[in-house]
Amino acid sequence: MMLALLYHRVGEGKYANPPAMMERHLAWIANHFRVVLPGDPIKLSTLNICLTFDDATFDFYHYVFPLLKRYNLRALLSVPTHFIQKNTTLDPNERLSIPYSTAMKDDIHRIHCPFCTWEELQEMTHSGCVEIASHSVHHQNLLLPGTDLDLEINGSKETLKKHLGISARTFVYPLGKFNNSIHSQVKKNYEFAMRIGTAWNTSWQNMSGIVYRVISDNMISYDQPLSFPKQISYFWFYFLNSSRGR
Repeated sequence: MMLALLYHRVGEGKYANPPAMMERHLAWIANHFRVVLPGDPIKLSTLNICLTFDDATFDFYHYVFPLLKRYNLRALLSVPTHFIQKNTTLDPNERLSIPYSTAMKDDIHRIHCPFCTWEELQEMTHSGCVEIASHSVHHQNLLLPGTDLDLEINGSKETLKKHLGISARTFVYPLGKFNNSIHSQVKKNYEFAMRIGTAWNTSWQNMSGIVYRVISDNMISYDQPLSFPKQISYFWFYFLNSSRGR
């Protein structure tokens, strides 16, 4: 089986884990589990863990990237391309100070650069510790009327290739919103698709062609995502998701 864990930020708040908690959590994972990226073989004899981080905010580069190198781990980072600047000379503390709730509003991303820069993304890609996924262009609900799906799905992939020289293999649905038509378009352009699903995965496709992820923000203990009650619930949600084709 494979469990894909989903994180957003390192810091304070509902969608974050404090730095000390994140370090203990990643050290525990490194010592106990096999960590995989999309497409890697899933071994039946052990629990496989896929680490996924959404939004590519600067705290990933500042806190998580050094931990990945320290513990010899790999992670998938999903990038909403509209918010990425080429580079910056801003103080790291200023970049880290922008709350999750405002980072994508108006021109905040240009003024305070709370997201990773293209230079930082390139460094992480070249390290072998980080694989980049598309998280659309504007991180918007793809079901909204008037959404330019070609731009959000295909345009984001083209932008990642232009700036990083990579062909993204994975699309991570922003806000978890999609339908069958959108999913069909994603699958024409990406090998893998991910959403929130709070479930185990039997493969990189499952019965629905989607990888399910477990939200692991705001943990109260370093091993919370793998507590026994949660493991039982992941089986239940796998069958529920599969029966709905979602």
